[in-house]
Amino acid sequence: LGADVINFDGNGVISYRFKNKKMKTLKDVISLKFKTSESEGVIFHGEGQQGDYITLELKKAKLTLQLNLGSNQYGSIYGHTSVTTGSLLDDHHWHSVVIERYGRNINLTLDRHMQHFRTNGEFDHLDLDYELSFGGMPFSGKPSSSSRKNFKGCMESINYNGNNITDLARRKKLDTSNVVRKI
Repeated sequence: LGADVINFDGNGVISYRFKNKKMKTLKDVISLKFKTSESEGVIFHGEGQQGDYITLELKKAKLTLQLNLGSNQYGSIYGHTSVTTGSLLDDHHWHSVVIERYGRNINLTLDRHMQHFRTNGEFDHLDLDYELSFGGMPFSGKPSSSSRKNFKGCMESINYNGNNITDLARRKKLDTSNVVRKI
């Protein structure tokens, strides 16, 4: 195979830090493969100070993508969007996920089954700060981060907007604190 498999033990996360501290994208493509025997766990997460976020996680052995391209303080623009796909994904088999976003249009593909949806709200750009973390939420001290379990299992072929995250992790170009690697 030659693919690099990254083992997550439920404690560590991989942080892909942005060069410019902030990332403002109109278009995103994120793809990866995972296998796990756990029914809960955060696969990746990114958030911005303006309230934007993107989280892919397993909940009750289904895949849930949560996304917010921005809300406003008056509540008239409500951006939170949540989509669930698949079932029984804790079967310890490899599953492939591709998320393609252009503005508010999203294609979420799980094992070649594609779902198309549009995000809520009026904004087209995803504003993220500092990093995208794989395998869990970065510890922020926020109550929301502690209630979610880290991912326990394996991932491979992680790609974020053309960046080969698995390869960067293997070459120790990323912060892979507490992540066990099997190469």
